[in-house]
Amino acid sequence: MTNFYTYKFLTRQPNRMNAIIWTIVFILVLITIISLFLFLRHRDDGKYRELTIITILCLLLTVTIQYDQWTQNKNSRANNGQVANLIKQVATDRHVNVNNIYSSSTDLKNGMLIKMKDSVYEVELNSDNSSFQLHPAHLTNPKINLIK
Repeated sequence: MTNFYTYKFLTRQPNRMNAIIWTIVFILVLITIISLFLFLRHRDDGKYRELTIITILCLLLTVTIQYDQWTQNKNSRANNGQVANLIKQVATDRHVNVNNIYSSSTDLKNGMLIKMKDSVYEVELNSDNSSFQLHPAHLTNPKINLIK
């Protein structure tokens, strides 16, 4: 089965995971402030100091994960944008709606497949990806999974 991605999938902004991580960061900041306040109020009790250190470490870990997700999403959006631009160009050249064109890859590369209506084409790019040619192709497994 071959996966094909829609134009909408390639152009939408990710994702729900960012909201979840930012919520966790907000909760950890609140817990850190509360535990710091309790530590300053009860300096003789070591459990509040340890709780403050643990929450600060969790906060740093979560912010690091969020930064990594942000850089991955930035790279993914750049790659998806290149494929989306290719789909727009093909749609303009062939007078087809962009919602009726699908790509087999989220990265712009030689050999990727473009599906329009009932036809499948292989994309041949030049060395700097500034031009392309479409060649008819045939799938060995005609089952297609559309990822919207």
